[in-house]
Amino acid sequence: MQNHARQCAVASALCVLLLGGCLSLDVPEDAFFYPDARVAAEKIDLPTDAPMVFPAEVVRLRYAGGDIGTTRIRTGRRDAPLILYCGGNLFRRSSGAGTVANELAPFGDVLMFDYPGYGDTAGQADYANFLAAGVAVADAARAQAEAEGRKLIAWGHSLGGPVCAQAAAYMKADALVLEATTPSTRAAVDTMVGWARPFVRVNIAPNLDAIDVPAALKTYSGKVVVLEAGRDKTLPPALSRRLARELRTEGLRVEHLLFPQADHGDVPQQADFKPRMAAALDGL
Repeated sequence: MQNHARQCAVASALCVLLLGGCLSLDVPEDAFFYPDARVAAEKIDLPTDAPMVFPAEVVRLRYAGGDIGTTRIRTGRRDAPLILYCGGNLFRRSSGAGTVANELAPFGDVLMFDYPGYGDTAGQADYANFLAAGVAVADAARAQAEAEGRKLIAWGHSLGGPVCAQAAAYMKADALVLEATTPSTRAAVDTMVGWARPFVRVNIAPNLDAIDVPAALKTYSGKVVVLEAGRDKTLPPALSRRLARELRTEGLRVEHLLFPQADHGDVPQQADFKPRMAAALDGL
């Protein structure tokens, strides 16, 4: 659900700057976001979705910016947890709902949503709106889980990692899954800059620079499962390792699962994913 070529924008900009003798790199807030307008302008082909094999219900939710495109997937298992899913940068329900449902259904029902400016959610595509929409969906997830007597899991992939980390702390989720993501924007940018980092002044937009997953989870009491994709070219594996390490430093309960053959978007497609993930979530 991510495109490695799109995520190389920062690294490409760095090369231009270095060749021009300028050792300063500005990272605006929209550098990493791909709302519908940008997807259309850059003629990006979104992935083909898998057929939906579970009952799917469109949920009507709103936040300050307008309607939130939200879907509830029901597995039919009354004892299954409810999973709030925060997708990656190119995730839309219109092109990923069936795939996500199939991947996560072994572990629970799924509540998924489009970010502002993406799919069916109104509003400007900025991180403040992403969080505001996430809080509204988190409220709905908590209410549904309590009404149905279900455990509650937050599951964030890539861009969704920071969004779902905030949601997990806010709604007091029983567990949080952080799949192929980063502890902070600065950590991701530093990794993209690579060997030249000591020579470059990096200026990150304030809302992006404030992203700090370990800090957001300081008071979180649930279990955290970090999923590392060993061949990730978008958010390199070292970021998942650093995330797990920093979360443990904060005193959180962390289980770190490495999938050495996985790339950024295919951790759930690994042969050992289901049994290892089920074991990690057992006993919630």
